Amino acid sequence: MTEFKIENYQHKLNLTTRFMDIDVFGHVNNARYLNFLEEARISYSQEALGLFKTVDDFNVLVARIEIDFKRPIQFGEKIEIFTRVSRIGTKSFTFESVITTKKESQHIPAALAIQTLVTVDKLTGKSTPIAKSVVSMIREYEKIKP
Repeated sequence: MTEFKIENYQHKLNLTTRFMDIDVFGHVNNARYLNFLEEARISYSQEALGLFKTVDDFNVLVARIEIDFKRPIQFGEKIEIFTRVSRIGTKSFTFESVITTKKESQHIPAALAIQTLVTVDKLTGKSTPIAKSVVSMIREYEKIKP
């Protein structure tokens, strides 16, 4: 993911950085970006798809996360995380997220992330096919043609 076009993203989460997010260099520590991305994925799943309302509902595991850091985020900055599902496989799917700050009315990318999640059977721990109903909801929300 190299280019960010806000119109390609249906979902947005607003957050404000907190003191606990800051490291000794005075900006958001790289590890906190994982928390921001997790919050965005859960928000997307709950708000856009109506899934994962309780912890017992979760049946996905993170298989891979790749983050490209573009600029530091400072304490107290408001951030907006734009998230979309960019790929749906049979047992995994990929989220793309852009963590931005705003200067005037322009979104400034601070980090770009690609996250692959795998659906699993909680009893066996083995990967399972994504439910067809979930695939349909994602396709409808993202306006992806089958």
